[in-house]
Amino acid sequence: MNSSFKRINLTTTKYNLTAVKMLKNTINFLKLPKRAITTAKLKENNKIKQWAIHSYGDLEELQLMSSRVPIIDSPNDVQIEVKAASVNPIDLMMMKGYGKTLISLIRKENIEFPLTFGRDFSGTIVSKGHNVDTFKIGDEVYGFIPLNKQGSFKEIITADKYHIQKKPYNLSHLESSSIVYAAMTAYSALYLFGNMCMKNTNNFRVLVLGGSGGVGTLAVQLLKSQNCTVYSSCSTNAVDMVKNLGADVVFDYNDPDYLKNVSCEKYHIILDCAKFGVENVPSDWSYDQFITLNSPLLVNTDKSGLLCGFAESAKSLFETNLSKGGKQWKWGFFVPSSDGFRFINNLIQKGQIKPVIHKEFKFENLPEAFKCVEEGHLRGKVVVSI
Repeated sequence: MNSSFKRINLTTTKYNLTAVKMLKNTINFLKLPKRAITTAKLKENNKIKQWAIHSYGDLEELQLMSSRVPIIDSPNDVQIEVKAASVNPIDLMMMKGYGKTLISLIRKENIEFPLTFGRDFSGTIVSKGHNVDTFKIGDEVYGFIPLNKQGSFKEIITADKYHIQKKPYNLSHLESSSIVYAAMTAYSALYLFGNMCMKNTNNFRVLVLGGSGGVGTLAVQLLKSQNCTVYSSCSTNAVDMVKNLGADVVFDYNDPDYLKNVSCEKYHIILDCAKFGVENVPSDWSYDQFITLNSPLLVNTDKSGLLCGFAESAKSLFETNLSKGGKQWKWGFFVPSSDGFRFINNLIQKGQIKPVIHKEFKFENLPEAFKCVEEGHLRGKVVVSI
């Protein structure tokens, strides 16, 4: 009798403890912030929204679609709920097929389509690989995605731990997402291809053509943080803005004497962020290096194939340098350098590089953001809130 009573009592206690535990879990779930609940639902349903194309072409190819939550397939990966991203000119160019021949060789995913663009982002870590020990779930981070991976115009992405940093405390997600790719492009062109990492930059003279655009605004600030003497060019209505970024001298390219005014100085580097083109550079401009972000390499490989495209590009580079009488002409590319990102992040944390935002769009209006970039004449970056 006593034995049966004890069994019933123990069983009842067991059920009571289980009920209490379930109640506690429910209460804890309800205490979660709204975004955490949203993320939980996304992961539970295993569905997210993303903008993608299924073939190369114009803006009409962009489609808002549902897809599976990307999985972590590397111990160094983090899964991030994206809160903001920015549109870069490279996104628009790639949508039209730019670089598809060369990029397809290094693309991480075996399937080309659907293809999602977006090279930088800001968001919150929701999961991580077992080799990620410098970040924890819930950290707010920002970073970039190399060209060989699916982009950031989606609700949840995966990124390499070496390609993210903790979001600057003094910047919003929108502001943070506007900086990374453009600043890293400027860094790659100047420091890696222009060898500024090997030079004393005090009073180093650099002319930034197109100082009011996405890369230009960040190049001006980057150079000023390193005590360079910065010259820049832009249209009349952007002169004051570029001066406020720190440029020492700003040339108005609408001025009839623009070319003559630029020729009055000698520059260690001319950084072409405006597709000015080395063929348009007057012979009386004095410089050591001309670095353009408008390389023909990817265009040539798309048009003529890998081998012929490389050969055409090498021939063009050699002949141009041969004709410049000792002046160097170089191509600048975005390089996914973790050291470069740490360098940029340090400047952002110190307030030496600040975001310049041209216009903000909502995620559902991404095609309008692309159109804004396509129209040009930007004053900083176009950003998208997700």
